[in-house]
Amino acid sequence: MKIIELTETQFKNYSKLHSSRNYFQTVEYANTKPNYNKIFLGFINESDNTLMGATLILEKDIFKFKVGYVPGGFLVDYDNDNLFRDFVNTLKVYLKEKKYVYLTTENKTTYKMFDKNREVIYFDTNILKLLDELSFVKVSKSIYRKVVLETEKTPNETYKMFNSNTKRNINLALQRAITIYKDENNNVDILLNLTGNNNSDKIKKLVENFNTPNNCCEIYFAKIDPEQYINNYRFLLKKEEEINDKLNDIMQDITIKKSDSFINRKMKSDLLITKYNNEILKATNIYTRYPEGAIIGAILILKNNREIYFMDEGYNKDLASFYSSHLIKWEIIKKYLTLGYKIFNFGDIKNMDKKNGNYLFKMGFGGKVYECIGTYDLIINKWLYHIIKLINNIKK
Repeated sequence: MKIIELTETQFKNYSKLHSSRNYFQTVEYANTKPNYNKIFLGFINESDNTLMGATLILEKDIFKFKVGYVPGGFLVDYDNDNLFRDFVNTLKVYLKEKKYVYLTTENKTTYKMFDKNREVIYFDTNILKLLDELSFVKVSKSIYRKVVLETEKTPNETYKMFNSNTKRNINLALQRAITIYKDENNNVDILLNLTGNNNSDKIKKLVENFNTPNNCCEIYFAKIDPEQYINNYRFLLKKEEEINDKLNDIMQDITIKKSDSFINRKMKSDLLITKYNNEILKATNIYTRYPEGAIIGAILILKNNREIYFMDEGYNKDLASFYSSHLIKWEIIKKYLTLGYKIFNFGDIKNMDKKNGNYLFKMGFGGKVYECIGTYDLIINKWLYHIIKLINNIKK
């Protein structure tokens, strides 16, 4: 076994098929980091030149030495202890010859999984022991968790996995005449205006570099049609008023005994009429301000082979009460399920507290919480490692 340097094409061909593939371990991601030197390494079996693993390393020079960063983690089978051990040990020898001090690895590999009830349904402690054995040092105590929907179900079956709040909000968005469309021109400026220009450099670099068939960014917008919004609720109001009139006739008929369920139905109908009138009033106000309609939300997604990453999103602050996130994500999920995609990554969460709105929102789509291994340093030169770390801490 030995480490060799790969060309961009060789690395692309390997990375797009590997089970641990992620958008961080791609040539496209490397191109978003112009301040680093990018190198692509492969781990081969010398007897038949079979590629057993690979990694992108973003490299920086420090004095006469080098430090490296591995975004997303190695492209190697973390469950194969012998292979992982051979890969790391061979890599350490190779990097020592290249005058590396250490390698920071940001491992996105899942070692723990939680269901919607926050119960642990998968836990691999073996990989943590293996990292410790191989002289990896935990860099941060921070826990990195993400919400992921992984499914092979049809769109209709997947929709049934959503919780009641998510389905209700999707239906409400449809009633309010909100439609979703893909921007064929990937207009970053409109997206940035809606996100408040947060992470503008990052977004621009992602859109600029992720533009290949296997790895590409797409921007979707949510637009409200106020005239159709008014018509939708006028229709609903008319139907409910007809029902309410019949219920009123029964209420006036003293010969008919009214059950509790009937009285509740009448009260519910009265509330719906009030609700629909309020919606018409909202729609009319929007029509006055935006007679041609308005974009109320946007999202950037990244396609990496058969996985969809929901990246940055924003909304029109003037129409903040018309959240479109549920509908825009559902339309994207529905579209890509039919195209054979199976994994939808909703991004990280800080905690699984039931009061955490971000956690509750993302879990509403029927996914699970994946906890990643996290960030470790692989020490190559122990003496210099502690000196450089000490210098970095002083600078902070």
